[in-house]
Amino acid sequence: MSSTVSNTPVPPHGQSSLHAVQVLGAGSSGSGVHVRSLSAGLVARGLRVTVCGPWSAEQGYGFTQTGARFTGLDAMTDAGSMASLRRATQGAALVHAHGLRSGLLAAVALRGRNVPLIVTWHTRVDAEGARARLVRLMERRVARAAAIVLGASSDLVARARARGARDARLAPVAVPAPRRPPETADGRRQKARAELGVVERPLLVTAGRLEAMAGHGPLLDAARRWRV
Repeated sequence: MSSTVSNTPVPPHGQSSLHAVQVLGAGSSGSGVHVRSLSAGLVARGLRVTVCGPWSAEQGYGFTQTGARFTGLDAMTDAGSMASLRRATQGAALVHAHGLRSGLLAAVALRGRNVPLIVTWHTRVDAEGARARLVRLMERRVARAAAIVLGASSDLVARARARGARDARLAPVAVPAPRRPPETADGRRQKARAELGVVERPLLVTAGRLEAMAGHGPLLDAARRWRV
C-alpha cells in the first residue's frame, strides 16, 4: 500500500512554489545517495521536492530528513503505484527519474501532461535473447519520452542517442567525499593492512558489482603488471 509522509510545510494557498519530483527504483546504493544529495540541494534552493520510490529506499537514505516529501511505490508494476505517481506529479514543474524502469514508469504516468521528464541512466542493463529485445524497447521508449537523458558514463550517453534521445548528456554521478577517519583509527587501519599483507605496499580498494560492465578487467590487468 502506498502512502505519503512529509516534514516539509505546504506553501499557503496561492503562493507560487516550484515542485520537483524524483522517481527512484530499487537500484544501486549510488543512485540512492545521488537522489538524497539532489533533494537536499533543491530544497535548499527553495523548491518543493517529492521523492517517489520503495519504502526501503526511504528507510536507507532518509530523503525526508532533507526536507523532501516521500511517496512509497513498493509495487511499481501495479495500478496503485501508477495512480500514486500520477498524484505525486500533479502540478510538478519537473520530473527526474533514475534508472530505466523508473524512467518508463514516469513516462507512462506523465502521458498527456506537458511536464518535462529528465531520466538519468546510472548503469547499463545487459540482457540476452527475448529479454534483450524487451530492454531495447524500454530504452527506446524512455529515451524518446525524456526531454533530456543524462548518462553516468559516455557509453550510456552513446546508448541513449542510439535509442533516439533528443538530448543526451554526460553527467557523472557525484558521490560525497568520505569523512576523514579519526587519528585513533590508525591502529585499526594498520591491523587491517597487516591482515591483508600490504603493510609496506600501496593498497588500492574499489567498490562495485562484479560484472563485466563495471570495468574491473583493466584494473586487474594493471594490478598484475604492478606485481611483475
